[in-house]
Formats: sequence, C-alpha cells, structure tokens
Amino acid sequence: MTFTKTSLKSLFAVTTLALLAGCSSPAFDKDNENAARNRGAAGGALLGATMGVLTGEPDLAVKGAVAGGVAGGVAGSMKDLEDSRETGRTETLADGIKQDNRSDAEKRADELEAEIRIRELEQKLAEMEKAQESQPGQQG
Repeated sequence: MTFTKTSLKSLFAVTTLALLAGCSSPAFDKDNENAARNRGAAGGALLGATMGVLTGEPDLAVKGAVAGGVAGGVAGSMKDLEDSRETGRTETLADGIKQDNRSDAEKRADELEAEIRIRELEQKLAEMEKAQESQPGQQG
C-alpha cells in the first residue's frame, strides 16, 4: 500500500482534527456545561471522516470531518442551551416550593392547633393509664 502526498496530508488532517475534537474539553460527562457540544462535535467529525474515507477520497474525508464536527457541535450546543434553561426553570420552581408563604397569623394558628392536638393526646394517654391502673388484674 503506497501513500500519495495528498493521502498523507489528508490522514494528517483527519488525525489532527480527531485529536483537537478530543481535546476540546477535559470532560464529556454530564457535569460539564458543554458536554453535548463536545460529544456532538467529536461524533460528527468521526462520522464525517468515516463517510469520506468510505468514498475513497481523502479530501472528502477531511471535508466530511469538518462539516460533521461543525454540525455536531452546533446541535450539541443547542442541547446544552436547552438543558441549561431547563435546569434554571427547575431550580426556580424548587426555590418557590421550599419557601413558606404563609402569613405570621397563619403560622401562629398552625402552632396553636398543634399545641391543642398535643394536649388532647396527652389527656387521652393519661386517661388510658388511669384506666389501666384501676384494673390491676387484667394486665397482659
């Protein structure tokens, strides 16, 4: 198998592009705010280069890698933007749910109701203990 000057240039360009796509971010994980862009660019570049190589034209491999990388990067950036907006909406909603929007009067009324309920339960418990003490022979 002999390599022509053009095919060596194309091979170098594809290799360089793949390395650059891999180095575009230190991480492809979900914690990286540009993860979808990076995955899209790398995947698009590899897909474009593969399609170009399959045609047997080295120049098409380079052009396919560039076009695929750009298209994948743009699509991934749009996904990152949508994910960012959705995260913002979710955080805003969660903050609203966490806040206690009751007035001071409502809070105090709830506290008084709880105190009344506790006293009622204590009274029932005392009555049960008194009834149990009055019947010493029927303890289980």
